[in-house]
Order: sequence, then structure tokens, then C-alpha cells
Amino acid sequence: MVVGLREFALRTGDGSPALDQSNGEEIMHVQPSVAVALGDRSVESPGTLYITSRKLIWLSDADVAKGYAVDFLSISLHAVSRDPET
Repeated sequence: MVVGLREFALRTGDGSPALDQSNGEEIMHVQPSVAVALGDRSVESPGTLYITSRKLIWLSDADVAKGYAVDFLSISLHAVSRDPET
């Protein structure tokens, strides 16, 4: 397991992330239209967030060479919505 955030751009032909299927990794959830902000950098253009059985992966929709991944043992998610309808 790699510790911490790392660049990740391995995609399959359909644009989804290349997984470690030999070790049983599978996609558990896909969330489109997710923007990320890392540290004090500006917000990245929207991409797709993938939660697999082993890592969290964000892949840019605008730049196929841009993406990030974080391995995890367990995961907790928190989201903020500014939609007054929710």
C-alpha cells in the first residue's frame, strides 16, 4: 500500500481507472462532477470520483493525464451542499 496522495492517471479504454483486479480491487461507487482542491492550489476542473475496495481515485474530465489516488484501510466521507433544496 502506498501512503498518502499520489498522482494517478492509469485509465482503461472507457476512461475509468485501471484497477488491481488480480488482488480483487473493484469499483464500489462512482460520483461524477466532483471538483477537488489540494492544499492552497486552486480548485481543479470537475472530474469523476471513484471509490474502489482499496482506494479513492479522482480523474479529471478535462485532462486525461491528470488524476490522484489515495489508498485506505477504512474511509469516512463528508460533503458540503450549498443547495437550499436539500
